Amino acid sequence: MVKKVINWKIAFLSLLIVNILIAGIAIILVLLPNHPKMMLSQNDDDRARVAFNIRSDKNDLNDLIRYYLEKETKRPLNYEVLLTDRVELRGEMTVFERDIPLTMTFIPEVQENGDVNLKQDSMSIGRLQVPVAMVLKYVGDNYPLPSWVRIVPSDQSIYVSLEELELQSDAKVEFTKFNLETDDIEFKLLVPVED
Repeated sequence: MVKKVINWKIAFLSLLIVNILIAGIAIILVLLPNHPKMMLSQNDDDRARVAFNIRSDKNDLNDLIRYYLEKETKRPLNYEVLLTDRVELRGEMTVFERDIPLTMTFIPEVQENGDVNLKQDSMSIGRLQVPVAMVLKYVGDNYPLPSWVRIVPSDQSIYVSLEELELQSDAKVEFTKFNLETDDIEFKLLVPVED
């Protein structure tokens, strides 16, 4: 009888410890942010660079975006990105074997490191009511995107990691202003001056 009581107590304490561990892990996972503040790549390139400040407008940047998307994806695009008073993603979404026009708009937010986080502003998919996270996942799965563009469905955003954009002469780009409503776009071109 004493042995059954001891086994019962050990089993109870073991189960209690397992439950506390599971609850603790669940609480930690709930309290942790689902992604860091999007400092995605920390480049170990410590070379000295000279910064050239450049002002541009939406028209020139639209041409540049189109060029780099075509260059980086290396295949025909089934979507387009346009700068108007917002950043617009236009394409088609296949639903029940029918192509439905898809338009999403984003508000650009310049990050401290010069990257751009595009926060979802509005969306239209014909007359369908579809969750934004699901549409962003669809875009990430079905549209050819460069490796330096990341879809974050849980945050309803697209992160453009310019640190990972490879330019000739190993130059880097950092945005300092990105106000599309006033057509005030400024960025720095960082050119290395040492090997």
